[in-house]
Amino acid sequence: EQQAAFARSLCLFRKGRAQNFLDQDHSDQIVAWYRAFEDVEDRAKVATLDEIKKLFVHARTFGEDLRASAELCRGMIAASLFYEPSTRTRLSFESAMLRLGGGVITAADMRNLSASKGESLADTARVVSGAYADIVVLRHSSEGAARLAAQYSSVPVINAGDGAHEHPTQTLCDLYNLWLERGRIEGLDVVLAGDLRYSRTIHSFAYALARFGANVVCVPAPGFEMPDYVLQRLREEFGVEPQRADTKSLGELASQSDAVYLTPQKPHQLSLFTDARGFAVARVDALYMTRPQTERHPNGAQLDSYVQIGRRQLAVEPLRDAVVMHPLPRRDELSEDLDSDPRAIFITM
Repeated sequence: EQQAAFARSLCLFRKGRAQNFLDQDHSDQIVAWYRAFEDVEDRAKVATLDEIKKLFVHARTFGEDLRASAELCRGMIAASLFYEPSTRTRLSFESAMLRLGGGVITAADMRNLSASKGESLADTARVVSGAYADIVVLRHSSEGAARLAAQYSSVPVINAGDGAHEHPTQTLCDLYNLWLERGRIEGLDVVLAGDLRYSRTIHSFAYALARFGANVVCVPAPGFEMPDYVLQRLREEFGVEPQRADTKSLGELASQSDAVYLTPQKPHQLSLFTDARGFAVARVDALYMTRPQTERHPNGAQLDSYVQIGRRQLAVEPLRDAVVMHPLPRRDELSEDLDSDPRAIFITM
């Protein structure tokens, strides 16, 4: 429900037309929101932190009554172009546009449509944007696909995930839900666990958390550590230096993991809380778990030691009050005994 409420606000924006059906305050917010979802090279065009926080407030208003805005996008059409399987992401955007009074055209398996005949993504973007839709939601298996489509589309393109690169829409939903639960993001301590190498949601979430000034504890499954290019970007753009983490206090969650602590604090500040064993993790505000991304794994990837989380693992002191997040779908990494746990917010994200 939260993801649908968040996604529906995205569908409000039509390039150069927002002011036609929204007041100026809403128009400015939606333009900023679209900028937050673009895969842009010019960092000056990315939405500011203040703009994103205002959008969170705006999304919360939408979430209070999902049927209150049924006239905002009447006569507009959203096109869902999905080259990879999806349930929640695709349905959240489609339900968003329908709740706003607009229409939806969808191609849930593009690989079996014109793409199987050799049509390029550029031509698909030209055709769909030129004749069929006012906004395009794209998921693709190739990194950089959303940026390429946006270059040839005459309407906005929302990146709903591209390869193992990034997943900005999921990230904003994750940030939004964390903000709803904790009232802030700055200064929070967030554990990222599981497949950190191939999960695009993890990569995008790590960048966003660093940008907001949160602290990140990376607890990868053995062999699925955070890629070097992600750590390099965190260092270059956000001044984050990886430090060894002492995660004994996290019990089974980190018992087989080579954990790393990522913080936007200056190294001399961090040294005040670090000894030879690494930064001691004393408390956790949120645990973000992800499944093994087997569709992107090389042959022979080992999952025997993949971490599993249930109420027993959350009984250790630092995790007692942590909210449990997951982008879904899940496999065995999250026990069903968490489904009724008040700390588990992954079903409603």
